Amino acid sequence: MGRTRSTITSMAETPGTLRVFIDGPPEPGRDAAWAVFDATGRAARSGRSPPAAWPVASRREAVIAARHGRLVTLTVPPLPPGRAEAAARFALEDQLADTPEEIHIALEPQRGESGLRVAIVARAWMSAFISASQRCGLSWDRAMLESDLAPAPTGSWRWCAGSIAQPGFVRTDRGATIAVGPAQGDAPPAELALALARGGAGAPRTVRVDADGASPALLSRARALTGVEFVAGTPWHWANATPAAFAGAIDILSGRYGAEASRPAVNLGRLLRPALWIAAIAIGIHVAATLGNWLWLRWESAAIDRELTALARAAVPEFAQGSAAETSPTAALARRERDLKHRAGLAAPDDFLPLLARAAPAFAALPKGAIRSLSYADGHVLLDLQKTEPAQASRLQHELQKAGLVAIAAPTATGARLRVGLN
Repeated sequence: MGRTRSTITSMAETPGTLRVFIDGPPEPGRDAAWAVFDATGRAARSGRSPPAAWPVASRREAVIAARHGRLVTLTVPPLPPGRAEAAARFALEDQLADTPEEIHIALEPQRGESGLRVAIVARAWMSAFISASQRCGLSWDRAMLESDLAPAPTGSWRWCAGSIAQPGFVRTDRGATIAVGPAQGDAPPAELALALARGGAGAPRTVRVDADGASPALLSRARALTGVEFVAGTPWHWANATPAAFAGAIDILSGRYGAEASRPAVNLGRLLRPALWIAAIAIGIHVAATLGNWLWLRWESAAIDRELTALARAAVPEFAQGSAAETSPTAALARRERDLKHRAGLAAPDDFLPLLARAAPAFAALPKGAIRSLSYADGHVLLDLQKTEPAQASRLQHELQKAGLVAIAAPTATGARLRVGLN
């Protein structure tokens, strides 16, 4: 599963590997057996608790109960990794009742001498396991079948169970597994007896009973029924598997259930909430500052208007009397300035000659005969142009603008008319 650690923390992280026995999909309130393995592969401590109370280790691995999957060994030619899975699925079609779409398979990384070992788990169970782990905030570095931890030596099979009265599994010397029920009194499970009967030349010389209750009577009765020697072993417990068995087990977290697919879902809303708050506060500050700046400019503009109005009332009698109420304070002051200059015998900036002098360089660039008429009224020079090239009026406007004048152009039937002034 994903290499990220769980959000559940019950204690300080310890070096080593936490392995959890999974008999059903994880749930917050469901207890599960676990064991912490040190660097040498020895189980340093163990217990049983819900996920919130599991120890936190540098690695976390799931040991899936044997009843949820099986192992098979296929005889296929050596193939590159990209084609091995397709070849395995093809070879399994005649051996499995389920359709290929209903099963998940995982291949051993290194092909063994006896063939290609394949772990098979129902796709529905794998999906339930991954979804439940994500809901619990759990991530797994690896997952393996319990039955993959009980390798059998050449010429021997292993019957593994907590007790002969409990269901278990059989591991063959070729790496395959067989699900078996409890013993039938002093007789071995029916599934084991049938497999030995069908074994033919591939039948083992011995079957080691790694289950509690393997009495001499059971061993003798099993030998008499199957013709195979049965010997007592040690009651099976997954945590007692050897480091080599754990290292050689097939990782079933592959394909669609690999690291990316099985990583706990990320709550983007919760993850981005601090950034969104910061962005919202920044936007709020920006809006408040913009509104404050706009209000300040409005206040300054109103203050300037009040000052101009007061100045116009003091300097322009007509404006103060209200007879020029429709005239702006700026226009009233400009008109008052012009009148005072005229009384003093001086020319105002918007008189005909000053305006014509400022516009003369632009007018001089016009073609000969382009000006039909020129007149002056109300502080503006009116200019009628002959119909020439379409861009002529635009060029003239641009040149007048460079001279500090405002020129408004309008097309006419005979050409164009320009109104030139200071404003």
